This record gives sequence, structure tokens and C-alpha cells, in this order.
Amino acid sequence: MKLADFKLVSGKHARKYVPITAFFELSGVETERLAVQDISSGMLLPAQAEKAGGGLIVRWIQPLLDKDEIKRMKLLLLSGELPAGGMRIVEEGGEVKIYSGDFHVASIRHENVSKPYVYPLNAPNGLSITEDGPEDHVHHRSLWVAHGEVNGIDVWSELEGHGYIRHKRFSKLEAGPVYAFIEEENVWTDAEGKPLLDEVRRIRFWNMPTREWLIDFEVELRATYRDVVLGDTKEAGILSVRVAPTIRVDAGGELRNSWGGVNEEEVWGKRAAWCDYSGPLGGEVYGIAVMDHPGNPRSPTYWHARNYGLMTANIFGLHHFTGSKKGLGDYSIKRGAKAVFKYRVYVHRGNAVEAGVAERYLDYVYPPKVTV
Repeated sequence: MKLADFKLVSGKHARKYVPITAFFELSGVETERLAVQDISSGMLLPAQAEKAGGGLIVRWIQPLLDKDEIKRMKLLLLSGELPAGGMRIVEEGGEVKIYSGDFHVASIRHENVSKPYVYPLNAPNGLSITEDGPEDHVHHRSLWVAHGEVNGIDVWSELEGHGYIRHKRFSKLEAGPVYAFIEEENVWTDAEGKPLLDEVRRIRFWNMPTREWLIDFEVELRATYRDVVLGDTKEAGILSVRVAPTIRVDAGGELRNSWGGVNEEEVWGKRAAWCDYSGPLGGEVYGIAVMDHPGNPRSPTYWHARNYGLMTANIFGLHHFTGSKKGLGDYSIKRGAKAVFKYRVYVHRGNAVEAGVAERYLDYVYPPKVTV
């Protein structure tokens, strides 16, 4: 059954497997068994929806669009069952596991840890592109959120007296043909458990048919208890990555940023829209990029990125990065206010150039438009 007609406008960029989000003023409609159809070709694409604002927010993955292309599309409610191969979420043993069909994409570890984090994060070959707790920096937890000076408390390292990010609950666990969505509520505390701030973490795993995963992060920090100062330190990252050992620059990998800077010498302490780490993994080259949303505080972010495998988006450490007076990089959140940070992670084949990281960044910040 047809629910709506619309146009999909690619804009000034060619697109490949690009996530689309659109709002339709529809009420009383099921959110299951939705699809979008290209009227010209007849191609059907699975869609996934949520109710919001008196209508539906509908999402799907568009395989290909040419530059300046306009497609006539329609939103459908299907009568039959959707094909297999959608996303699944499984809660098991202190972890939330995310699957695409039977392929294990990632896990979120949240019990008996100093802070929740993602591990493994599996490349298309099934090997984790990240490392959890390496001997040289045991607090580097694969793909994680942390900060080393939260009102003076160290919520970055795992040294004696460090603070914690305590998992409270998952307020949403949703999975379907297009994405898996996790909303997690955490509280940041000092070593004795005194709360520093509240966090809501939202993660959307897009069901990429290529297994080159796009993962959208939104980290919302709420100053619930008192004014919060996130201090001027390089030991912080609202989103941080520690890559697998074989991908490190000193093992034959490569760091590259959006300006074309290569490796620590040209990337560390520099501002850039995105940063990518790539290298050998199981006999082939794979990589992981972190993209900074232009709406983030102080965007484009500085990068605390090292040849030994660390890559972290850090807007705070100006004292280290620029030689400025200590404290210039402090970021304050007044009591009752919040700060929101958004990033897209891209797990891909090849290096940053071969994977088209620059083009995928444009998909993130200038996506195709839908007109209804």
C-alpha cells in the first residue's frame, strides 16, 4: 500500500550506500514492514521508522545516486514478510551484541568495567579493527568515551583513584532491517561513587550491505548535580579509538586527516573534520575513520592521534596542542545545561583514499534531501 510520494535529491555529490533520514506527516501507520521504492526502476529498499512529532521518521540506505540526480520515490507498507538479514540485538553476559544477520558487528561492554565501551568492532573480514586494553595503555578501551579532568577527577585512566562511568540502564534497544539503535544512560562518578554528571549515549549501527559499517554516535553530557568543567588536557576524548596492533603506524599502518596530513607528525594536535587509521588486518588493509560533526562544540576538533594506535577527537587539550596557557581549553557546562557531541564512525576496506572517507564525510554533513 502506498503511503506517500516524494523526491530524493542527491545534491552536488555522487553517493554510495548513503543513510537517508526523512520525516513524513503520517499518523496511525504501522512502523513495521515499510519500504521505499524507486518509481523508475521499481527497486524496493527496506525502511525502518519511528513515531515522532505526530508523524514518522523513516530511515533507509540508498545504494547509489549520481551527482545532481533527482529520483521519484514512494513510501510503501508491504503486506508480506521482510527478507532476512536485518539487524539483531542480543543481551548476553554483561554485553549487548549487535548482529547484521548472523555477522557479529560489535558488542557494547557495560558490566564490571571502569567505563562502557565497544569491543569488538569487527571489520568486513570478521576481525576486530580495535584493541581492548593494550599493555602500554590499559585504559585504551577499543572505542570509548572518557575525560581526564572532570572537575579535577580523572575519568580517563585506570590508575589508583580514577573515576568511573557507571552504566545505569539501556533506555532503548531497537533493531530492524536498516539499523540497530542503542540508547544508554550512564553516570560519571569519582572514585567513591559521588556523581559528577549524567550522560545519555545514543549509537546507531547502520546495516551496510558491504559490511563497511557506518556508526553514528551522540554523546549528551548533562550537568545535573553542579557546574561541570571538562579540563584542558590531552588525556581526553569524547570519542576515542585504539586500533588493532597490526594497524598501528609503527607496524605499517597509516594515520591520515581531512587536510591530507599523514601520521602523528602531521596529525597530532591539529584540527580536522575527520581522522582515519588504516593498515593490515588479516592479510588485507582495513581502516576506521571518525568524523566530527560541524555542529559540535569547537568544531573542527583537535586530534590526539599517535603512531602507536590511538586516535581521539579532543577539543580540550589546547595547552598541549597549541602551547597556550593552561586552562584555555577548559569547557564549562552550567548546572542544568548540557553539551551534545555527534560523530560518525566508518569501518572500511582499504586506506582512507581508497575507501573514499572524504566522500563519506560529505554524505554525513551534506546528505541527500527528501522533498514530500
